[in-house]
Amino acid sequence: MKSFFIVVNEHANSGKSKQNWQLVKSTLDNRQINYTFKITNHDAKQVAYSFAKNLTTASLDDYIVMVVGGDGTLNDTINGLKHAHLSKDLPLSFIPSGNTNSFAKGSGISNNPAEALNQILIAKDAQYLDIGCFEEITHNKKGYFLNDFGIGIDAYIVSLNTHIAHHTLFKKMHLGFLPYIWNVLKAYFNQESFNVTVRVDNKYEFYKHAFLVNIANHPYFNKHITLSPEADVNDHKLDLIIADNINFFNCILFSIFLYFKKQLKLPSVYHYKKKEIHLIINSLEFGQIDGEEQGNKYYDICFKVSKYPFWFSTTE
Repeated sequence: MKSFFIVVNEHANSGKSKQNWQLVKSTLDNRQINYTFKITNHDAKQVAYSFAKNLTTASLDDYIVMVVGGDGTLNDTINGLKHAHLSKDLPLSFIPSGNTNSFAKGSGISNNPAEALNQILIAKDAQYLDIGCFEEITHNKKGYFLNDFGIGIDAYIVSLNTHIAHHTLFKKMHLGFLPYIWNVLKAYFNQESFNVTVRVDNKYEFYKHAFLVNIANHPYFNKHITLSPEADVNDHKLDLIIADNINFFNCILFSIFLYFKKQLKLPSVYHYKKKEIHLIINSLEFGQIDGEEQGNKYYDICFKVSKYPFWFSTTE
């Protein structure tokens, strides 16, 4: 059995991740499985990078990296591993412990921590799944994403929710969704439309009133919303959705069609499924990667699909 290096974010999902970590640790101890771990909060990328850089080439086949945390911790970990530029990718496993766990839902990993751990322990080999790769020409930055890269109103909502106050009273009354709805409305009324240039297959398309630009690796924006219903972690392509000319009526229509996963039928929604996509946006817009805010930027950015080995089994 390989040894595990475990990146643990105990603060994910308001500390619920800590309970999952205790379950994982107890199971590994009881089964006498070799592992080392590192507790992290906001430095998972550096933790993964440092671990990978200290490995010898001969020891690359001996380890599996496990993440106990949310999608943000998983994103940081895979970026740390990729930026170490190893001769071969270290297999990555995941105990979903965040608020949304979108990647788990999109890839077949159980949302139940005990079942997810069992999927890892019964696996015999890694399976390769698609991930997204982006290169920002303007900022000379390269990175990877597992869920999606969003620009516009979805990223604006992510930014607002990141800084949302924890309303204990709302949670006690099971009304925790109210601040989220307020942020959706706030984002809609404050998000201005913007110009987008899309280059695919050496052809250019122009959109003058975009509200949402989202490049997805799988269908799920979060556990409740299927933003890109045709995206698939096994089709070796990325899905680009652009919502253009979204007035109030079209916004209501988009919300209704989104609920029934039929938004691609709307004339105001444009869909591309490609291996490579180039976007240019010459205005400052909110960005988000795997649900983590990226601030306001101009964009001259190229996307392509890549693949990465994940250690889990979907069959007994």
